[in-house]
Amino acid sequence: MKRTNWRASVLLCAVLVGAPLSMTVSAIAPAGAATQAITTHLLTCAMRTTTRPSNYVLSCADANAGFVAMKWSTWTLTSATGQGILRQNDCTPNCVSGKWIRYRATVSLSKVVLTKKYGAVYSQAVFHWSVKGVPKSETFGLAN
Repeated sequence: MKRTNWRASVLLCAVLVGAPLSMTVSAIAPAGAATQAITTHLLTCAMRTTTRPSNYVLSCADANAGFVAMKWSTWTLTSATGQGILRQNDCTPNCVSGKWIRYRATVSLSKVVLTKKYGAVYSQAVFHWSVKGVPKSETFGLAN
């Protein structure tokens, strides 16, 4: 008789301890969360997330730099790489009168930042191109 009561007590404890634990886990991870794809995004100037954009504004304040016709070869949780056109206003003699210059470039996105509102977002873009055979590069901080 004592052995049966002991087993019932253990079973009751397991149920009482396990029930709140399973409710906590399901509150944190909604149903189907394990099957949802996790990805890193770019945050646009309009504060929206995007993935693998073909066009993107790099300088939100004045829109004087960005990329167009981007084709992404990789897009992972930690980095992304693509090729396209970097376009920049040379701001000579000033940005209003400046000319748009376009370079065929390779871009690498990195430095992932985890945000509460948007999840994982890239915070840095590094562009590589050449002018008359001379390699150039420029690093941009991204909206986050």
